[in-house]
Amino acid sequence: MNEYSYISINEVLADVTVALGDRDERRLSHGFYKAQVRNAMDELGFSTVFLEGFEDTEIPADHKIVLPAAAYRIKNLHIFKGTPDNITTMSNVYWKKGAHSEGFETGFTANYYPGSNDPYYGNNLRSYGESIYWFIFHGGDIVLSDGCADFDYVRVVYDGIPSGILDEAGLIPPEARKAVVLWTIEKCASFLKVDDSKYRTIQLDAASQLDEYGYNGAWQEAKRRIKYLGKKIRRDVIEYNNRPRA
Repeated sequence: MNEYSYISINEVLADVTVALGDRDERRLSHGFYKAQVRNAMDELGFSTVFLEGFEDTEIPADHKIVLPAAAYRIKNLHIFKGTPDNITTMSNVYWKKGAHSEGFETGFTANYYPGSNDPYYGNNLRSYGESIYWFIFHGGDIVLSDGCADFDYVRVVYDGIPSGILDEAGLIPPEARKAVVLWTIEKCASFLKVDDSKYRTIQLDAASQLDEYGYNGAWQEAKRRIKYLGKKIRRDVIEYNNRPRA
């Protein structure tokens, strides 16, 4: 599995526009077609994991970290000293339930607050106090606790989808090609049938082959293929998706 195995958005659109008889993209705009491919990748990404990645960010002064563009589910959060090439000290960061903060040195409230007498928290939790590094989500960003200021970088490990950067490179895994093509055809045909009833047949045919909510269609086949990739191939997929891009 290498970068030449991946499929670009234009390769998908070449199949879609032929199937819809719209090679010149006159019935639907190029932007609309691309949006549907991205939507297909998003939906498949919610169903199975084919992009596992991480992103390193220097901890900013306000301790607010913007989520990576491709991330939709955070798997782990690590803070470390040194540089990504030379990590000297590392610690896990934990989500603090019920906490709210505007950022570094702005104070916070929480179900457990040092010195409080919350009856729902026992002595074991109290004993950790501020020694545990924690984070919350606020305004769509990750907000790190003040204690994280002792570290240089935060590493966000996530499951994600590459739909936001599809224009930059071929990032559609070949295992998903058939499903993505059929999904895009079905969605585009559903719009085109409003003005031309012949597209109803195309839509129904694509939906039947896709069988998004069934067990035997291209959608489930893509999920199975991606899920059972060998470990070596899966590691190479991760390595490719995390390599620096110009």
